[in-house]
Amino acid sequence: MRRAIPRSHERGLRRQINRVRSRFQVRTHLRRLWKSLCQPPLARRRGVLFIGYAEGDLGLGQAFRNDLRAAELSSLRFAVYPFRVGVETRLLGPFMPERYDQAHVYPINVIEVAPDQTRVVLDTIDRRLTRNSYNILRTFWELPNVPDAWRSMLTHIQEIWTPSSFAASAFRSVFSGPITVVPPTVDVGTGPYPTRDQLGIDPHRFYFLFSFDYYSYPYRKNPLGVVRAFQAAFAQANDKVGLIIKSNGTEDHYPEISTKIRDAAAADGRIVVMDKSLSRSDFLGLIRASDAYLSLHRSEGFGLGMAESMSFGRIVIGTNFSGNTDFLTERTGFPIPFTLTAVLPHEYPWSDGQVWAEPNLDAAAAAMQLVLQSPEVARKRASAGQAFVRQTYAPALVGQIIKDRISQLAECDVRPWTGESPAAGAQ
Repeated sequence: MRRAIPRSHERGLRRQINRVRSRFQVRTHLRRLWKSLCQPPLARRRGVLFIGYAEGDLGLGQAFRNDLRAAELSSLRFAVYPFRVGVETRLLGPFMPERYDQAHVYPINVIEVAPDQTRVVLDTIDRRLTRNSYNILRTFWELPNVPDAWRSMLTHIQEIWTPSSFAASAFRSVFSGPITVVPPTVDVGTGPYPTRDQLGIDPHRFYFLFSFDYYSYPYRKNPLGVVRAFQAAFAQANDKVGLIIKSNGTEDHYPEISTKIRDAAAADGRIVVMDKSLSRSDFLGLIRASDAYLSLHRSEGFGLGMAESMSFGRIVIGTNFSGNTDFLTERTGFPIPFTLTAVLPHEYPWSDGQVWAEPNLDAAAAAMQLVLQSPEVARKRASAGQAFVRQTYAPALVGQIIKDRISQLAECDVRPWTGESPAAGAQ
């Protein structure tokens, strides 16, 4: 029989392994740094280099593509670096390939990734592209506080762009450099969009739509809360209403959640589950074909689904917490009250000490009933929401905000990172 290793020896062995691993990582880092220093400098070009998931089938990819469209409308001089690391299995294909450039240095870089992926980008791409440039992190974050551990991840970042005042507030505790609210683009295009018949949904039913991604931690999106609120609002005898649950990503990530959703749909024929990838046009068509958008989220960095629904003039019911409070109010939709609750470790990354909203499901059910009982009230708020979103998040307007900020930086003759990071100095 194989003899077990004593616990004391096991701990010592683990420490040795960790030391070896640490030395290996340091050596790897030094080799990369030495290689980059020995390489000849790259030619410089004027303008801005946008680095992000141009080809990625994920929320950050869509947000990045929207920003690129906005920048193009502003006539900003820019190029695109299509970052693919970590999303190799979720690629859609080239986007603005005529602007791709991985061989020239630009005075300003706009890096659009999740905060904890910043170092992955900086360690993966050619260091000559970022070493002597002013690096802006264009990012989203969904919780009220940014983890203190991210200070070191932001070492080579000089400025942060956030999509909402909620996200901007979260970063101020760990970053002392400029933090600018650059609203995301809400662009639903002009169609053509698929009809209800083409989407396979009842043409005569009033539909509430809810969407989420299994890859993006469903505890935050709260799909089970949506199901409970819908069933509390409407007895099963009411066949004039329906709930569409549009999900993305494999159900295998969270089988306990997907099973409950499937069981609810099997028991209630008014609940339609769409767990498949849709083209951008088809997804927008689904929003347009629905009557109302329901988001009983626990926290949002912005809330693009709600904003896109507003842009179509649809009724929006959503938790009155986090990034969506920039556009969802009593005038533009139906904000739902909440209580704050602790984020559990399995519910979201970097959850230690964090809180988020627990929406009041009774209030959500009452709002859903009100929408059907008082359609004139619902239409008035939906119309106000549509006007607000189109005025505030139009591609041309966002593009001008981006261009104006880039122009300010150019006039200030911004300098690249010199070793003293805003993040390192933050207290």
